[in-house]
Amino acid sequence: MQRFIAELSTPIEQAEFEKSWHCDESLNGKHAVVEFTFDRRRVMALIDSDATGRWVSTTFYRAFSAAIRRIDRNCNIRWL
Repeated sequence: MQRFIAELSTPIEQAEFEKSWHCDESLNGKHAVVEFTFDRRRVMALIDSDATGRWVSTTFYRAFSAAIRRIDRNCNIRWL
């Protein structure tokens, strides 16, 4: 299990984010399923992965940031 927590500079709707996340074809079938939880501007991502299927944090950060930027180019992300 992996967990990433991000704080956004502007609120993003979870439904919008998930649509943006799923439109990234480079993610389809290559990584474990990610469950996102939104609490205002804070987003927690839980990844159900085993030791061999773990995401490198920088790769996950890039994919997450790209999904956010497709919604709001000016939104900043701070990783906790």
